[in-house]
Amino acid sequence: MPETKIAVFASGRGSNFKSILDHVRLGVLRNCEVRLLVTNEASAGALSIAREYSVPHAYMDHRGVSLYEYEQKVLERLREMEIDLLVMAGWNWMVGRTLSSSYEWRIMAIHPSLHPAFMGPLLSPEEVYAQVLRSGVKVTGCTVYYVSANVDMGPIVLQSAVEIPSRVYDLYLRDARSAVESLREIVSKREHITLPKAIQLHVDGMIELRRLDGGYHAIVRSDERWDEDWEGRQAIYKRFAGLVDQERDPV
Repeated sequence: MPETKIAVFASGRGSNFKSILDHVRLGVLRNCEVRLLVTNEASAGALSIAREYSVPHAYMDHRGVSLYEYEQKVLERLREMEIDLLVMAGWNWMVGRTLSSSYEWRIMAIHPSLHPAFMGPLLSPEEVYAQVLRSGVKVTGCTVYYVSANVDMGPIVLQSAVEIPSRVYDLYLRDARSAVESLREIVSKREHITLPKAIQLHVDGMIELRRLDGGYHAIVRSDERWDEDWEGRQAIYKRFAGLVDQERDPV
């Protein structure tokens, strides 16, 4: 099977980007290669990670040009690098028709809540977590999906739920900003094991897109053998990252 060549799009600290790279380096993610990082923020922490892991990177500022012009420029670089799959891992800008049509059902993204809850145009993770805590819900999580015509939505591939400890709400009553950061740390750990699994499902051809009720649904076709093999391999990453307590797997 030829390797799937991946470009990761990240605008922030790059923790999901690092998780993907570690999964590849440890042999957990197979038959794929992270060939490029694209960022639109010169101060993005993801850039330092790309340098540390010797991943080619491109700083491409979206300001001052139209979305069409910007995506044409991005597409030139993606084609130059022969990229097969785009992974939006903390990307804070739009995805337009130029990019989505060129990579139809080959753009994955992760959102720090359980779709369809706590969604909105270009919400930052901090804004999502603040909404979660204001709502008082007891369970949240993350969602991996294929980007359709909108960067914020598309067919859901995987979701993983986490319970919000009462200590986070206790903290929220005293210091809302610290509570948001505490929830971010909890959800981020779950993102770091959910996104790589979704990528492997895509690489292995285990996701079927079916038209249903006027839209598309992503149906995961992995079997028990695939699931057991993945869980065994990802245990290596969990030990490496100190996530042995992350017991509930994404579904």
